[in-house]
Amino acid sequence: MNSDASLLAARLADGGGWTDMAAVIDEQTGEIHRHGDVHARARILVDEFLEHGIGAGDHVGFLVGDRPEWMPAFLALNAIGAVPLVVNPDLDEHVRSRMLGILPTEFVLSYRERGLHVERRGTRIPAGHDDHGSGTADFRYYLYSSGTTGIPKAVAHTSADLPFFYDAVGGVNGLDIRATDTIVSLSQYYFTYGFNNQFVYPLFSGAAVVLSPQRRNEEKFADALHRHGATLAFSVPSALARLADHIERAAVERPAGLRAIVSAGEPLPDAVAGRLEDRWQVPVLNQIGSTEVGNAFCANGVTRRAAGTAGLVCPGYDVELRSDPDFPLPAAGPEHKIGAVWVAGPTVPHHAVTADGTKELLVDGWLETKDYGYWADNGGLVVVGRTDDFLHVGGISMSAVEIEAAIGSCAGVADCAVLAPLADGVSTLCALVVLAPSAGDPEEFFTALRTHLRRNLEPFRVPKRWTPVAEIPRTGSGKIMRHELISALGREKPGMVR
Repeated sequence: MNSDASLLAARLADGGGWTDMAAVIDEQTGEIHRHGDVHARARILVDEFLEHGIGAGDHVGFLVGDRPEWMPAFLALNAIGAVPLVVNPDLDEHVRSRMLGILPTEFVLSYRERGLHVERRGTRIPAGHDDHGSGTADFRYYLYSSGTTGIPKAVAHTSADLPFFYDAVGGVNGLDIRATDTIVSLSQYYFTYGFNNQFVYPLFSGAAVVLSPQRRNEEKFADALHRHGATLAFSVPSALARLADHIERAAVERPAGLRAIVSAGEPLPDAVAGRLEDRWQVPVLNQIGSTEVGNAFCANGVTRRAAGTAGLVCPGYDVELRSDPDFPLPAAGPEHKIGAVWVAGPTVPHHAVTADGTKELLVDGWLETKDYGYWADNGGLVVVGRTDDFLHVGGISMSAVEIEAAIGSCAGVADCAVLAPLADGVSTLCALVVLAPSAGDPEEFFTALRTHLRRNLEPFRVPKRWTPVAEIPRTGSGKIMRHELISALGREKPGMVR
């Protein structure tokens, strides 16, 4: 057996004092599973998994989804020393197979007919095989990057990282998560953000998490906060914008116990945070992380906060902003130079795994996150976008995120994205817009919108072409899939583009 099971449970049971407190609340059935129940079930599952032939070092496709069985099943694999590959079970079968095929997956663990199902899939590799390349015997698990580039990438972390994640973001200097907290997260287990929100933080704090197997829309999210007395809400900026619309439109009162809303996944527009804070009088705490780091490396806490930024550098990490002479970026102001974000810390692995083999992640011990930002006067990191969030139009570099925030703040815009495709060798700034029902006639709306934007943006930042679309391609965590925007532009309706 792997000794890491005792590591994961070290702050639970008698030591933590929350054995009899709720760990998981099933939103569908209303059933409550205590922390003690979770660990008792994990011990039973160890024997069941061993009977199925799962052993130390075996790679197990983990397709359980957001159900109460997730936590004890993961802990049981931890105890055995198997290697879970956490995958979204709702993906198309060929996509799942592609992701599982990146590594030598021996078993698949899924949820069928109201229970866990184990299926043998592949060829076993020798016990103790370390394809992560870290040289550690610690229990490993894999999460997949969110897919903004369309290329699945599996990143391994170890059980030694988990208490570090909690201390850095959920500890007393961060969100100060305690056993009395109840968490509702939009992001699900199979995303790095949701993995921490729904598993790591409850495990090491004694808090409870409210699970839903289906992703919640803004109405169901607000309802879950009220119905279960949530104290912490975790979401992403695009969903928070829709939540703000909903609570303003329906006059939804603040959930009585809610003490903070946390945002991650993409830059948080100040306007969205302001609307929620004004309406509900709770702080909206931004953060930034990555699958490669395993959690946030800059975050705002309840007391340690840098307003208007993605937060201060989390304990244990180092963050640098570096310039690239081959990719000059505009300044964010006379004293704020934008640079590429690089991070170093003990949870960043040396390698990731793709369909093309092992990919080196580090350069002299540092990871380039592909984000760009600048240091605010209060010491926080302001993130202005990712590599593909910067557009080059007519020789001028500009942030797509800044333009999208300006467009998205306008009434009548449900969602938007900008891009700068080449037409006859000339780059043209274009906008894809999901119109709200209140927008009315698209031609008239876009004419008024351009006039409004010219009051707030330089003329070259106002898109020249406007296309109404049914939706903006986004990952499940809310990030724009910019590699698919050209295709969305190609599906424009004739006569509807200006």
